Amino acid sequence: MSIKKKKKKEELRYEQFMVLFRTTASVIIGTVLLLFVIANSMSAQYMPKIFFDLANDSEKSIVELLIKAKDIEQFKYLFPEVRHVIAKNSEAIYKESNDRSAQIQTLLTLLQSNPESPEILYALHILYQADKDMVNADMYLQKARLIDPQIGL
Repeated sequence: MSIKKKKKKEELRYEQFMVLFRTTASVIIGTVLLLFVIANSMSAQYMPKIFFDLANDSEKSIVELLIKAKDIEQFKYLFPEVRHVIAKNSEAIYKESNDRSAQIQTLLTLLQSNPESPEILYALHILYQADKDMVNADMYLQKARLIDPQIGL
């Protein structure tokens, strides 16, 4: 009889343990899910506007993104879905660098008539620096500083 009572007590303890285990597991899982939902809701509040514009196929936002991305090495290998947008908007995407090239050409023409102008030399330095052409940028800065050591300081 005592073995049966011990067995019943063990079974009762096991049942109690299982109830406690299930309850604890349910609370933990519920808490994790609640935290996930809260974190997801909060992060959705901070989605950049460009995400929604891109999702809605706003061409202006796509062009703005491509203008910022054009300096990345992988830019030319973008997936086919965007290539048509790049081709269609290449003038807008490269407008700044095209304008800079035109400005450089104008300044080089001016430099021929006034080779000792530190302002023209320094402007060329800035434009080449913006184009990430550091060889020419440094060369024009050195020429400008030979004429005016204070320029660009």
